[in-house]
Amino acid sequence: MKYSSLIALVAVTLASVAQVSAQEEGETKPLISQKEYDEMLMWMVNGKYEKVLYKAIRYTESEKTANEPLPYAYMAEAYFRIHQSDDAKLKELYPTALKESMKYALKFVKKDKTSSYVADYAKFFNELRRAFMNDAEMFFSDAKYPKAKTNYKNLMTLDPGDIGATMMYGTVMWLSKAKRDAEEAWAEAKRLLSETGGKGLEEVQLDLLRYAVISTSEMLAAEGNRTAAIEWFTLTESLFPNDREMAAVRKSIER
Repeated sequence: MKYSSLIALVAVTLASVAQVSAQEEGETKPLISQKEYDEMLMWMVNGKYEKVLYKAIRYTESEKTANEPLPYAYMAEAYFRIHQSDDAKLKELYPTALKESMKYALKFVKKDKTSSYVADYAKFFNELRRAFMNDAEMFFSDAKYPKAKTNYKNLMTLDPGDIGATMMYGTVMWLSKAKRDAEEAWAEAKRLLSETGGKGLEEVQLDLLRYAVISTSEMLAAEGNRTAAIEWFTLTESLFPNDREMAAVRKSIER
């Protein structure tokens, strides 16, 4: 079974350490016990995703525990594993599992105000990014721009530093005739490239950026704006120095 159990285990272990330290220092007893986290973890590992959902949602909907980050992470990953599952009946019961996964992932990031746990879920986030990126690419190719826009917007919200998602959001908006929004998104992508040079991006985010550069520049060139198209290659050439496809696309635009 494909499952990032070690990531979840690390996160729960960190929670346990924090709780023990708090108890040793005489602080307030944790709102959710380590035993309860362990129970959800074992269900997740054993593929009992519905049980995870039923348990975790009690915490997310309770006024007492609604601000605890980890239950949202469990919800997000349980929905994602359902999306990946080969169980047809389970997938039929949860037809929007991927969408729900992103919904709770975004809530998790928002609740984890000090980013205490986000890094421990990096592997899961990258799987989620890949799924949304692939769907967005399909929507974009089929000219289903509203759906592509939603996916790219979600990726941007999950990580405001996701340059490729920001760039593709701009491209989709341009094709949707929302040119002001497009230009603002492209300007933000350029700002991020200028400030970070693309350092710190995950592999899946670099893949998306590569796709964004090719797709956006081809679109701009087709509209007769070859200068703007070439600029994107110039801005990202240090990130993809030996990429033959990108070099070929650039050369075809420069002719």
